[in-house]
Amino acid sequence: MTELRADAQRNLDRVLEAASDCFAEQGVDVSIDEIARRAGVGHGTVFRRFPSKDALLSAVVLRRVVELTAAAESALAEPDAGAAFDRFFRMAVDLYAQNRALVEGFGRCVETAEVAAMEDAVGRLVRRAQRAGALRRDVGPRDVLELIPAANRHPDVILDGLRAVAAPA
Repeated sequence: MTELRADAQRNLDRVLEAASDCFAEQGVDVSIDEIARRAGVGHGTVFRRFPSKDALLSAVVLRRVVELTAAAESALAEPDAGAAFDRFFRMAVDLYAQNRALVEGFGRCVETAEVAAMEDAVGRLVRRAQRAGALRRDVGPRDVLELIPAANRHPDVILDGLRAVAAPA
């Protein structure tokens, strides 16, 4: 990948930040004109870097996927596997609750290396919590990822359902 000129990089960063804010607030129907206006660039500047609104949405969603991957990786380093899983899950739920683009745009990115890396990190986090006896054994990483967008109203209920149940004495 070629390195961008400093001004081009600044414009790209502004476009991605504005697009992130716009998609988060208004969902996928926000106009490119609104994104360009918020970024302080022309409509053409957006389309020089992103050939379509879908390409821009994918770039925004993948930035959040990278954040989720980093959070899962960080949680893997925490000593308490159950608490680490809970913290990651709550952080992911908060990110989804604040960002409509993740919910509406994630499906466009499922076949990417970034999503595969996130699924791998979440898988390791899930298996670690299961080995520690903190998470049900019949739940897989995809189950967890599918529950995250739905958990914004009742994360405690979802987490309670995910926790391992102690065998009766």
